[in-house]
Amino acid sequence: MKPNNNKLDVQRFALYANAYLLDGTVLIDTGIDPWEVAGYDLELIILTHCHFDHTCAASDIADMTGAKIAIHETDARLLDDDCATASVLFGKRAPEISPDMLLHGGEIFESDNFMLEVLHTPGHTPGGICLYESETRSLFSGDTIFPAGGIGRCDLGGDLSDLIHSIKLLTTLDPEVLYPGHLDVTDVDIPSQIRSSLARARELTL
Repeated sequence: MKPNNNKLDVQRFALYANAYLLDGTVLIDTGIDPWEVAGYDLELIILTHCHFDHTCAASDIADMTGAKIAIHETDARLLDDDCATASVLFGKRAPEISPDMLLHGGEIFESDNFMLEVLHTPGHTPGGICLYESETRSLFSGDTIFPAGGIGRCDLGGDLSDLIHSIKLLTTLDPEVLYPGHLDVTDVDIPSQIRSSLARARELTL
């Protein structure tokens, strides 16, 4: 396999969950202190799913920067539900979020330096998504999969059979770097790690 010499300009922030800032203009998830992105020319916030730890600062950041908020249409319907957003687990109410863009899967977000494809990957939540940048082979997996064969939990309104189908979809990709919703970024044999996630999910059906 030819090594990937291209690099994506990504800054990682972590508080409740990982948030990734691409080229200073696109933010993937917002489980951070809003002031961490103050001063950037932020244009778009993409939420990988509706859970509180990934969305809690979305409205504050959007108000501060003027960025638009995008989320899959299915999870958008759950944003005001304290249980579906897992806000109750943090002792909080669901944050008030008004999305500007409803995603369906298949959308492409382009800039001069990257092209992100939206992949609808339900399972952890009904409207969970991953984002794939094929040129740099970068996979932003939200809570669908994690390093070392980890998978997102399905007991907060998710569905294990959907998750298995979604991970199967990810096995058709050839990512070189995994940017998960939790834990560290990794570049160690990502296809193998995804296959391990699929095996772990299948074990739960036995």
